[in-house]
Amino acid sequence: MKLTVFYDYTCPFCYLTSKNLESLSNEFDLDIEWKGIEIHPEYPSQGQKSSKSLKSLKTVESIKGAAKESGTEIVLPGFRTNSRLSLEASEFAKAGNRFRSLHNSIYEAYFKERKNIGDIKIVLEAGVKAGLDGRELEECLNNRTMFNKVEENKKAAEVNLVVGVPTLIMGNFPVYGNQSLETLRLMIKRAIERTT
Repeated sequence: MKLTVFYDYTCPFCYLTSKNLESLSNEFDLDIEWKGIEIHPEYPSQGQKSSKSLKSLKTVESIKGAAKESGTEIVLPGFRTNSRLSLEASEFAKAGNRFRSLHNSIYEAYFKERKNIGDIKIVLEAGVKAGLDGRELEECLNNRTMFNKVEENKKAAEVNLVVGVPTLIMGNFPVYGNQSLETLRLMIKRAIERTT
């Protein structure tokens, strides 16, 4: 079944959705198209400290609950950063058939190791870990070779009325926000039944 997923690497709910879809790919024949978009282009690449507002504390509780439910270990980095270079690296990885490895490597750098994925050195480190050629990736990022691919993802998000991430498009049916593993499983089953 065809699925389009709009995501950003700085979103913990996207990380959890990614892990859930990875698990469900073992149960269903999923053809997933990943479209990375920047939800906070205003964040600086050097990072900025996260706020401690009541709203942010409630979000943290929500993230921890969702992570526990999905059985995914998550460590919130405590800072926000710009994801643009990570998204461009993921487009580069698609061309070399290393997307899945890089995708996981970037998420783990941010949500397990608390590394700044807005820093080109960290993105290159994640790329090499994922099996990409470091020099080629560095050239791609310095020349902004994949800049337009990320812009195309942004346009596709606008066409699909994506207002936040994660957003999944199952056929013509949009699913907004993080869903539990069981809810996603049921949605995929129903979507497959509708197409058969």
